[in-house]
Amino acid sequence: MVLPAGQSAGAANTAPDHATLITARLVLRPISEGDLEAVHGLLTDPDSMKYWSHPPHDDLEQSRASLKQAMLDDGTCRTWAITTDGGKCLGWATIFLVKDRMGWTGYILAPELRGQGLAEEAMRPVLNYAFDVWGLHRLGATIDPRNHASGGLLRRLGFVQEGHQRRDFVYGTDYLDTGVFGLLADDWRIRRDQPVSVPVLREGPVVLRPLRARDADALHAAYGDADSMRYMPHAHYDSIDQTRAKIASIVAGVSASRNWAITSDGGECLGWALLHKETTAQVELGYVLVPAARGRGLAKAAGLALLRHAFIDLGKNRVEAVLDPRNLASAAVLRALGFTLEGVRRQCFSREDGVVDSAIYGLLGAEWADQQLRGKG
Repeated sequence: MVLPAGQSAGAANTAPDHATLITARLVLRPISEGDLEAVHGLLTDPDSMKYWSHPPHDDLEQSRASLKQAMLDDGTCRTWAITTDGGKCLGWATIFLVKDRMGWTGYILAPELRGQGLAEEAMRPVLNYAFDVWGLHRLGATIDPRNHASGGLLRRLGFVQEGHQRRDFVYGTDYLDTGVFGLLADDWRIRRDQPVSVPVLREGPVVLRPLRARDADALHAAYGDADSMRYMPHAHYDSIDQTRAKIASIVAGVSASRNWAITSDGGECLGWALLHKETTAQVELGYVLVPAARGRGLAKAAGLALLRHAFIDLGKNRVEAVLDPRNLASAAVLRALGFTLEGVRRQCFSREDGVVDSAIYGLLGAEWADQQLRGKG
């Protein structure tokens, strides 16, 4: 995240109490001087600073100055330490340079928390605070355009890219571009409050019903299994409590996705299917099955149900799927569903066991309709 440069906060504002914010998996508390060590750890990490507003810090005093700025109490700034339990700071989220009910926002997460949807989970209560508690009219955000993960997060939160400024930002000795995003309070409330429709879907041997928090215990057979998770965005969970927290956050709507339990009769959960990263034109499909449910055609049947819902009910032009190219079983399912391998992004995804490629599969609505006419759907 790049912080805006060359702007003045202007006259002092009146800010609300710096409240602690709580989500299904996180506690966001006011950042404090006691967080200096954690802040310094992130601000000196080359990977974390790759797309930040400045190169990695060289000494502790630089980080101390940044922390002091984040703790400004002049009515223009609020910064929260992102924690899992109210203790150790694992990143932060901030609203700053507030003037005339407009401000800017930024965020960063420690490497061990990335790839789990926690940045989005942290930012949702921050946006609620900004618009509902503080009464702001607008928030802006700027990023290095190469930071695709941050750009995707902003778009999922409802931010609109409003500009691409060429070589307007100095990073060390280099001039870099800036991507400029904005979110209005009215747009946030519409997006936040609009109910996500998750109807029951039926296809062959499967019934897809809305996912429930109590499905976590059944899904832990997959999320707690190293083999099941070897191609997923994160490693397997050691504790069922981790799976329960993940599913609780999903059911609570943190990720703004459409989520179903894969079942054979509407009862016992045999897997999780979802449509996420939705735009006007497309949506991304995903799924996971518990080990005992594999080899029964459930993944393909669930995919057929999701495709019909995406193209007919949601009116999407395209459905995308992204997977580790080594996941040959899932690749075979996608091909059977009519997807086309469109390319491989090299070393674009960071896992605990290293950086891996991502294979991009796509299916267009016209292609899917043609399949139906030919009786292949």
